[in-house]
Amino acid sequence: METNTAKQQTLSEFVAPSKSLRIWQIILAVVLSLMILGAAYEFTKPKPEPLRMTHASTDDTYSYIDVLLLSDWVYQVTGDDNYTFYEAMDPDGNWFLIDLDDKTFESLKAHVDAYNAYGTDDYLNYTYPTPTRLSGMPTYITYDDTQELSEYYGFTSTEFEEVFGGNYLNEGANNADTNAVLYLVGAFVFGLFFLAVVLQASSLRRNYRKSEQRLYELGKLDESEVEFSSPESMSFPKAKLILSKQFVFCGSSGWVLPYEDIGWAYQRTQRSYGIPVGKQIMAGLTNGKTIVLTARGVNDQVLTDTARAIYTANPNCLIGYSFDNIKLYHQRVKEYKLNHPK
Repeated sequence: METNTAKQQTLSEFVAPSKSLRIWQIILAVVLSLMILGAAYEFTKPKPEPLRMTHASTDDTYSYIDVLLLSDWVYQVTGDDNYTFYEAMDPDGNWFLIDLDDKTFESLKAHVDAYNAYGTDDYLNYTYPTPTRLSGMPTYITYDDTQELSEYYGFTSTEFEEVFGGNYLNEGANNADTNAVLYLVGAFVFGLFFLAVVLQASSLRRNYRKSEQRLYELGKLDESEVEFSSPESMSFPKAKLILSKQFVFCGSSGWVLPYEDIGWAYQRTQRSYGIPVGKQIMAGLTNGKTIVLTARGVNDQVLTDTARAIYTANPNCLIGYSFDNIKLYHQRVKEYKLNHPK
């Protein structure tokens, strides 16, 4: 065994969340709060004003087009991606492709009529509507779309880009909330870590309360306190495990168990892609519940001393993982539940 000296901790301190766990809980709570505050700030801060779109506009610049003429749809994509391209001309005669949804398109009927009139001989006498400003994000026209559209217009790829540019306006898109989304993703990730730490700390406290209740029912609560501090008890600091005459104290899970409640003890090997990465000492209780006695610092000495301590106090306990022990343990649990109905 690792040490056999008197303990300075009380039992409640031994099964309480570790100092490092509490520190991580504080750190994660602070980071999570900052992420939420950052997202709130990004959502509420003033939005940037869009800049006029040109053929040289980049795909990270919030932009607008003052639409004077608007065609019916010229190119539609459905499936994994859904978008519909329309031709749009601004008051200076610059042509662009723009992606619109059906509702927005219907609201621009006057500009569609103007587009149709623009193609007639009487276009100079037509009363054109006031330009409508549409904003969004310039988005790269893919190579496949460029080829399809060039063929449609009878252009080469170079001619197509000279007329429409290399980007279309993704109407309604906005990069103003990009940072807010990043904050929300960060809050989600750190929130998961924080939740895991909180649940672990809560589990320790809950398991200890259940242990206290069980020991009180057996009339052994005071005895557990005495044996925990006894110099005769075996202590394994790395495994955070203490073995006394009648009890096993599990600091990493919060359980304090009388040996008589353990019906089966065995080692479980954790594997990653078939490679052993850790060992655990498991206990199957007489009521059928399976718990972890310790999940760290398990070596042959810890395993042997734990098995010996349990078996010495409870010779009826099954030791080791085998098919026969699995079968016998489940049979005993079934009998226990028949004799102890809820």
